[in-house]
Amino acid sequence: MDKRFVAAIGFLLAAAGGLAWILPAPSSDTRELLSWGLNPGLTSPKQPPMMMWLGALVMRLAWPTTFWCVALNQALNAVGLLYVYRILRLWTPREPAALWTLLLAGSVAFVAAPVAFALNADVVQFPFWAALLFHALRAFATRGWRHWIALALAFALAFYAKYTVGLFVAALAVATLVVPAYRRVWRDARLYGAALMGAALIAPHLIVLPRSGAFGHATGTVLLDAGLGYRLRNLRELALGFVVYLAPAWLWLAAGAARGEVFRVQAPEDAARFVRATAAASVAGLAVLVVGLGFKYPSRYDAPFLFLIWVAGASGLRFDTARLAGARFWLTRATLGFAAFGLVGGVVVYGIATHHSRQQEPLLQAAARLQAEWSARYACGPAYVMGDFWSAYGLGVSMIPPRPGVHLIEVAGDPGYDPTKREAQGALVIYRDRLDAHEIHDVFPGLDLSGTERLTLPFARALDGATMTYEYVFVAPKGC
Repeated sequence: MDKRFVAAIGFLLAAAGGLAWILPAPSSDTRELLSWGLNPGLTSPKQPPMMMWLGALVMRLAWPTTFWCVALNQALNAVGLLYVYRILRLWTPREPAALWTLLLAGSVAFVAAPVAFALNADVVQFPFWAALLFHALRAFATRGWRHWIALALAFALAFYAKYTVGLFVAALAVATLVVPAYRRVWRDARLYGAALMGAALIAPHLIVLPRSGAFGHATGTVLLDAGLGYRLRNLRELALGFVVYLAPAWLWLAAGAARGEVFRVQAPEDAARFVRATAAASVAGLAVLVVGLGFKYPSRYDAPFLFLIWVAGASGLRFDTARLAGARFWLTRATLGFAAFGLVGGVVVYGIATHHSRQQEPLLQAAARLQAEWSARYACGPAYVMGDFWSAYGLGVSMIPPRPGVHLIEVAGDPGYDPTKREAQGALVIYRDRLDAHEIHDVFPGLDLSGTERLTLPFARALDGATMTYEYVFVAPKGC
């Protein structure tokens, strides 16, 4: 790939890091996975362990802020985009393939979404799925053992990210039947060898799976008795994700077509036909899950499918070689301009005009104040930070050293929670705004809440003067 394309894609990926500077507090799932990363294992309470392992890397090698989570997330995305380029090169010349990759990198999914969804299980599937598709195409075509082994490894990594890979593998299988050139793969012993390798790699997780809540959490998103309205709303979310997260790449592509720089073709290449068949089977499978089985589907679940839809579209389109230089000129600038506008706009909006109630939460300042107050009273602990979802996970990982967070309404399903350790070393029970006495007394029946305290701090990196208030109580340690 041309160095100028590499530099441009690097800028696009770095834009999310710039937004992460002004939005330093990790969002929802990112806080949770960072807390889980304090005690990594072969499974997590809700998902396969990949995002927990990534959280462990951040907690041990960096600092639990959005920036470092985004940095790791974008490094993974860079690998995924490289695989997208290599897939496109199977039927497209070097420069058009790089331009298609650039347009994808300039979409909302890569420029802005990582700030909110950094290291989320849905997001981190992308590089592993892209690797899985590329090595499947090469293994099926060349029959080289190198690609079969890489295929097994990519499958295992995707499985450890989220069980959704099962749908993707099923779509790949359908594509081998639909495209005649690939049907012979079922007679290749190396396919079954790769399958055995993949099974061996995921076996450690499967062994411990019955003792975790991951599988139950996954199946709990299926509501067979859901009404038609519920199913249609989820179908709308599915469609909306492909529109929103791939914007503005769709807009630039439509403009290129209107200018006569992009046109449709009947791609004869087997690899292009295979990608289109895989994409069609994947979307059909999603529709069956959502409409047929009542699968709860927020639009962010589209994350691993976005590249597939984009590459499938690119397989049926071509840039006019006579006008390629002009298309590259304006498309590159339009894509980079959108990223720059989003970066500057985000800094102005959240740094000056208003604040983000979640990602500018003063976690580091609050954690330091609370820890100092605890240390002035007790010689050990706290063992845990417990409370609402946001406070428990966010404040726990922000302490030095970090403490595990425990969402009070999920205590029973938290494998890292030990009531004996909590009794010995105590706990900080804290909520944003106000304590929830009902939730607290379900876990601490006799806890006196009459002496609760409040802490108010200004939002981080915001100039609008708004403040964040916590209400908290200390559960005193008995072992020190």
